[in-house]
Amino acid sequence: MRVLRAYRTWPVILIIVAGAIAGSAQNMQYNTRGDEGMTAQYVKTGLYVISGRGSNSVVRLSANGLILVDGKLPGGYDALLAQVKRISKQPIRALVLTDGDESRTGTNAKFLEDGTAIVVQENARQALPSYNLPAEKAASPVVTYASQYQIHLGGVEAQLLHFGNAHTNSDTVVYFPNLKAVAVGDLFAPTPIPDFSAGGSLVGWGPVLAEVLKLDFDVVVPGTGPTVTRADLQAYKTRIDTLVSRATGLVKNGVPKDQLLAQLKTDDLGWQFSFTGDQLDRFYAELSQTK
Repeated sequence: MRVLRAYRTWPVILIIVAGAIAGSAQNMQYNTRGDEGMTAQYVKTGLYVISGRGSNSVVRLSANGLILVDGKLPGGYDALLAQVKRISKQPIRALVLTDGDESRTGTNAKFLEDGTAIVVQENARQALPSYNLPAEKAASPVVTYASQYQIHLGGVEAQLLHFGNAHTNSDTVVYFPNLKAVAVGDLFAPTPIPDFSAGGSLVGWGPVLAEVLKLDFDVVVPGTGPTVTRADLQAYKTRIDTLVSRATGLVKNGVPKDQLLAQLKTDDLGWQFSFTGDQLDRFYAELSQTK
């Protein structure tokens, strides 16, 4: 039975299943290479990351089922589910999406068909395709939220937080307070490239990370790649702040748009940017509006 309740400050979805389900690997350290190049790695007790085929998928175990953060590219459902089942035989109760990119939403239809509730920040709802499920299947809900949301499941809490525009306008940070762990999607990436077409903002990226860093955590799970530390995320924010400060200074000094990237020093930051067309227009515009 699912019970959904709304509170004034924190909307909450409570998913309650009568009876404990056996087969949990909650206290097992698990690392394996699996189907179609996917790998599963133990992070902390009850927390695992399945990498490959688009993005990292985070598995959070509970006494009454699993919370999954991010799916895979289209066609990756069966391999992902096989990896999940190696970790725990319990069903996936909720799929949380850290944004609306296909690399994490491509398996949505399969999860809906299997009865998994999908939770996503409301701005990403428009980007999700319509799912035409078989008539005999009762689709599970797609739940949207604005800025804060909680999932309570089998004694486990997950806080979903949207702090503003950065990689997209629908970035969700998933915070597991009792584990001091946070999944940030593409808010931590090899290069901070906003998806301007999805409301992304490089100027807004640093302030969003500043809000994330107010949380109490020591492990960060990015959208791709290995886990990193709190210090790594802090250093990443510092580099973004440096980049935006330099770019803003150039714009204020009258550097024209077509010369911005050529004059913007980024080699010491370890990044290269090749914004063109609409990307460059939007980047220059947001820098011009920065006070």
